[in-house]
Amino acid sequence: MAKSPMMRRVGVVIAGALLSVGAGMVFPGAAQAARSDCTDESGWLCFWQHANFGGRFGHVVNSNTDWSYFNGGCDEADRRRWSNCASSIRNEGLHCEAVVYDGINMTGASWVINRDTEAADLADWGMPGGGNWNDKISSNSWWCG
Repeated sequence: MAKSPMMRRVGVVIAGALLSVGAGMVFPGAAQAARSDCTDESGWLCFWQHANFGGRFGHVVNSNTDWSYFNGGCDEADRRRWSNCASSIRNEGLHCEAVVYDGINMTGASWVINRDTEAADLADWGMPGGGNWNDKISSNSWWCG
């Protein structure tokens, strides 16, 4: 059944109106993560790909021996994913302190991150023996002492 010229015009007007409404909307993407992605009292250890809570966002709840198993983060050819990728971090654990390690299997240098503590730029946080924590975290655990 062929559409009348009037029906075609109505369809074009409706389509044009929808396009103009949609043009004013902003849809956040994965690269537009923010500090608010880590909900207060969520029980999460949250981390971001870039300093100041930017780039991709990730979080963990349990202890994890190797962050390279988590998709996202630094999806580069070396497949490190989140391992050695976090540049901002925030602990919203409910009852415990987060402990991060620079080695897989909870080895190497460690840092206890108190509940309700955040670091907007891990380059500003020193590691034992020198260097900083930027792009160095590879595993985590929780300390409830």
